[in-house]
Amino acid sequence: MTMAIQMIATGGVLALSTMAPTVAAALGVNPELIGYQVSLIYLTAAISSVTAGGMVRKFGAARMSQASMASFVVALLCFGSGLLPLMAAGAALCGLGYGLNNPAASHILIRVTPPARRNTVFSIKQAGVPLGGVAAGLCFPALAALISWQAGLWLAALAPLLLIVLLARLRPCWDADRMPEARIGQDWTLGARLAMKLPPLRTLSLLGLLYSMLQLSLSTFTVAMLVTEQGWTPIAAGSALALVQASGAVGRVLWGFVADRLRAGFLVLAMVGAISGAGALLIGAAGDIGPVAQIALLCVIGNATNGWNGIMLAESARRAPEGLVGTITGGVLIFTFAGVVIGPASFAALHGLVGSYANSFLCFGLVSLAGAAMAAHRHRVERR
Repeated sequence: MTMAIQMIATGGVLALSTMAPTVAAALGVNPELIGYQVSLIYLTAAISSVTAGGMVRKFGAARMSQASMASFVVALLCFGSGLLPLMAAGAALCGLGYGLNNPAASHILIRVTPPARRNTVFSIKQAGVPLGGVAAGLCFPALAALISWQAGLWLAALAPLLLIVLLARLRPCWDADRMPEARIGQDWTLGARLAMKLPPLRTLSLLGLLYSMLQLSLSTFTVAMLVTEQGWTPIAAGSALALVQASGAVGRVLWGFVADRLRAGFLVLAMVGAISGAGALLIGAAGDIGPVAQIALLCVIGNATNGWNGIMLAESARRAPEGLVGTITGGVLIFTFAGVVIGPASFAALHGLVGSYANSFLCFGLVSLAGAAMAAHRHRVERR
């Protein structure tokens, strides 16, 4: 269920990205502006995550998951309106809901997961992110061609609505440990302060900041790059994005399993950062090696750049004081959301300067390699 929630949430976030050229043409705007829409989503997600820990303690993980899904119902309806101010409001609402689902999921998963399996279980849950990208990449461009992009977005709003109904049956179990007397606003800065105080959590926070910049830029701009620079059709480009996201789903579970087997989360975080960063450096040359090789390269990057999230959440939860898992998760995720806010927006600005999506990816590969070096250093420190 937590994976399904993550899948629906990510699909909602990426809905417009998968149809960026089509929607941009209909609205008379440039497709790279989608980067600012994604950044707005994650800006409000960062704000939401600040209070998410207190809200989960007060209202329960199931109730907050329902609130998250409700925000996506309304956001998808706003996206389909075709009115830029209303679409911007939908993006902000989308972010508010997205900031709730990870603290709620971590709160419930830490209660039921054996310590030796946490990286794997949290990574399976986080596989909902690329699976949501797969669903978005396959469904939204096809729906746009069949019934119109607006009607496709309205139809997609039924998915989070269904999860709200299903979650109602889980509330007695999921929310059994809620504390109605808890104060939501008393620890707005506690999660971030603890994350910065403890060296392992500080490194995890900074890795989330750096790695999320490339991860979300890959999801946001792959379709636009393939359509505008490689001449692909929107449906073909959406299918390519689905393949990239599918490789990311495999990567999430695979790298989480490797981290559990090696019992070295930071070592695996260094490995995925190095692979995804090196792959991004090669994107500039990928256009000359044919579409099959280009998709293969993008899938390698997708596999690695999606492999860190579950490990980061599991390592954060493992180091959280008892009763503060949601708070610590929210504090660490503030930095991840900051990276996503900075990433797509700065990618769009960089594209305006260099005039090429491929060269913009090259620059972002250097950011991922910097994170890999940071993770490798923390692994050496912890091994000593």
